[in-house]
Amino acid sequence: MTNCGDVKKVFVKSNAEAVPEASVIKGIQIEAVSAEKIKTFLKQENKAPDAHGLYIKVVNDGCSGKSYVMDLKALADAESDGDRLFQLDGANVFVDKSSYLFVAGSILDYKEALTGSGFSLYNPNVKRSCSCGSSFST
Repeated sequence: MTNCGDVKKVFVKSNAEAVPEASVIKGIQIEAVSAEKIKTFLKQENKAPDAHGLYIKVVNDGCSGKSYVMDLKALADAESDGDRLFQLDGANVFVDKSSYLFVAGSILDYKEALTGSGFSLYNPNVKRSCSCGSSFST
């Protein structure tokens, strides 16, 4: 203990091992088929795969409250907007900065079926979804 005028300071040595680690927020896992489809769609739109990617945003919509919006976006725009970037095999996936916590830990897949084809986001944060599957709540 030291004396600084009327203020007494107590110095306590800290033990680095006793400090708990901060929890790590997981990113987005991109399946290989999704990476290939992203690059295919970009080439069809005459966009360079190294300078563009798939953009994911969560919006307030639907009967359960939230839904996904997916579109193609330029890397430069994603960087200036502060979007989170994830990559696999030369394919870029951008997640809107305000949407990231809603989709952290998700798996991005691409499914082809007779009834339709498209990207699917398997999201562990979803607590409830509507019966048609187009919206969710966390």
